[in-house]
Formats: sequence, C-alpha cells, structure tokens
Amino acid sequence: MSKLKNLELSRIFEQIARILKIKGENPFKIRAYEKIALVLENLPIDIETIYHQGELSNIPGVGTGITKKIEEFLTTGKLEYYEKLKETIPSGVIELLDISEVGPKTAKLLYEQLDVDNIEKLEKAVRQHQIKDLPGMGEKTETNILRGIELYKRRKERILLGLALPLAEEIVGSLRQLKETSKISFAGSLRRKKETIGDIDILVTSQ
Repeated sequence: MSKLKNLELSRIFEQIARILKIKGENPFKIRAYEKIALVLENLPIDIETIYHQGELSNIPGVGTGITKKIEEFLTTGKLEYYEKLKETIPSGVIELLDISEVGPKTAKLLYEQLDVDNIEKLEKAVRQHQIKDLPGMGEKTETNILRGIELYKRRKERILLGLALPLAEEIVGSLRQLKETSKISFAGSLRRKKETIGDIDILVTSQ
C-alpha cells in the first residue's frame, strides 16, 4: 500500500517546525513536530491503515494534539493549523532555512531588515555586500552564506532516497500489475541506495 500520505504529513509537520523556529516559539513544541515528522517519514506502515485500525496513539511521539491533526488531514486533505501558520510568514523565508549557513534567527533578521523573502534575493544581498553590516554578521558570514547557496543549488537537482523510494515502489507496483510486464527492477542510484537520487530509473522487460 502507498505510503505517500506518510511523506505528505511528514513534510507538513517539518514545515510547521520550521515556521515556529523562525517565529521563536517554544523549543519543546518545535522538537515535538520535528520528532513526529521524522517518525512518519520512516514509518514502515501506511498511516491511513493505522488510522483505520484506531492505532494512531501507538505511534511514538503521537499525543492527543498530533492525533487530531493527523485525523484532520486524513479526513479533509488539509490541516487548518498549518494553513493559518503559513499565512504568517512568506514561504520564501521558510526556504531560506534550506541554506546550511542560515538559521531561524538569521532568516528572520534578513526578512525584517533587508526584505529578503527568497533565496534569489538572499544571493543578491550577499553579492551586493548588504548582509555584513547587519547585527552579528560580517564578511565571513557573507562568504559562508554564498557557499551555502552554491551547495543548495547542487543539492536541489537531486532528491533524498527517503522521498524517491516510496514513489518508485508505487510505480513498480503499478507496472507489475500489467500483463505485459515480465521483469522489473530498480536501476542507477536508486538500486545502489544512494543518499540522494537524480532520476528514478526502472528497468522493465516485457513479454
């Protein structure tokens, strides 16, 4: 059975944690969302199956509040708390955290002081040396951020194995049901279980 819902929920809870970090919310609350995001990403069973079995509370890190949020998402397809939270901070500001040298406080500072609300504006601000004069910043910070942006660009071209594998398994499952399919297997970096995947390569032999 597909585990795409697991990944969707994991992504939502991860984003909630990132937004709360930028807003400077309670660290314990943030950690709870980070923990459940990780648990859901690695959960071997489809979350919908667990929900229908009435066993959501048996998942590590899932308390009453998280249970209600999972149920809401599975029954409505969205999470109202997350939708409202997204309205408080531009999505581009959240993406700044994808840069290894940019933490929550820095992202908030860049947005409030320089109106940097996406990575493109961040790179422009760095190259124009607008960041070094901000509180707690400097030329070394600009150099590190620029290096982080370059790494981000290279990493952006690939996806994590944990995201690619469930999608590939679902595709393989569908292809196996075709009577024309004789043999099917993963290929390339997916077969080698590399940490990141550039393309989903699948070898199919027909009858």
